[in-house]
Amino acid sequence: MRRLMLGLAVGVLFAVAFYECRLSRSQKDPMVSLHAEVKSPVGHVPGLIGLEEEYTHLVESVVPSVVSITTQTQIKERVPVVVDAFDLLFGPRHQRIVEHTAKGLGSGVVVSAEGHIITNEHVVAGMEQIWVQLTDGRILQADLIGTDVVTDIALLKIQGPVQALPLGDSDQVRVGQPVFAVGNPFGLQETVTQGIVSAKGRAVQDSGVEFLQTDAAVNEGNSGGPLLNVRGEIVGINSAIYSKNKGGGWLGISFAIPANVARHSMESILRTGKVQRQTLGVVTTALKPSMAAQFGLREALGALITQVKPGSPAEKSGLRRGDIIVGVNGQILADPAGLHRALEGKAPGTRMQLNIFRDGREYTAQVEVAALSEERVGG
Repeated sequence: MRRLMLGLAVGVLFAVAFYECRLSRSQKDPMVSLHAEVKSPVGHVPGLIGLEEEYTHLVESVVPSVVSITTQTQIKERVPVVVDAFDLLFGPRHQRIVEHTAKGLGSGVVVSAEGHIITNEHVVAGMEQIWVQLTDGRILQADLIGTDVVTDIALLKIQGPVQALPLGDSDQVRVGQPVFAVGNPFGLQETVTQGIVSAKGRAVQDSGVEFLQTDAAVNEGNSGGPLLNVRGEIVGINSAIYSKNKGGGWLGISFAIPANVARHSMESILRTGKVQRQTLGVVTTALKPSMAAQFGLREALGALITQVKPGSPAEKSGLRRGDIIVGVNGQILADPAGLHRALEGKAPGTRMQLNIFRDGREYTAQVEVAALSEERVGG
């Protein structure tokens, strides 16, 4: 009997020790707490939750109107052929034609219920076949309606039911406002990035377009996709990036063609099949402060003429390389983009008065407006 009682006592002591050991481990082991309910320390933040809902609703609404574009064309090249020892010693004398397929990627946005799509001209330039993939999985062949090489805009058309987005008023865009870029970077369809409008009126080379600058991430394949405001309106068409990387990767600076520029190109293409612009026959660049000082100007204003095209109205009026256009029709000219704006809507044959700074003196010149052929640069 005494042995039985001793055995029971030992058993009870062992059970108590085992329970205390498990209790101690559960207090130290964080994995055990995963089964318990954990509450967020933030609590209920209705403003942020509402903003999150608005963002996701915006993206869900606009993504079906953004398309992926793939292009293809056949390229023939002549390559040297070695046929004998003479060719090995002195270089190939013969050639053969090699044909290969060139492919491209881009983005676009549906802008009409009839299936019109805006993209970049450089996305479709020289391509024989153009396909558009919608978010519902449909892959449709697109017709090229027309292009505007000056502004880098192309207009496509597909058949079938589509959802379109409106073109907003890019003149009302403000620096600092949030924007979204949607597109097909590196073939990753339906990619959305967010940023702000970093600047307006950026002149890239001498295209005559005053680009919107944004820090929304844009990469290869985003070209032709929309830059959208929080209303889901297209305020720009993503076109280019600034990069010092060898591969051209995004560094936080992207450029979009303003929606008003894209609208003008689209409407002109639909109305006449092309975009008619005006020119004086000069290529210009902006003045830097150091350059202005060298020329004897107090301010870096105006447009420096770097080229006068032979036979142009500018050449006939006596303008020459190195002249600085500082005024147009009595108004001070701030930069080359202002010259392009002054030319908009002018009929061929219209005479414009230019204030020219040359050799430390200013004089006026009367220059006649001419129709611009499809070139990428010029004013």
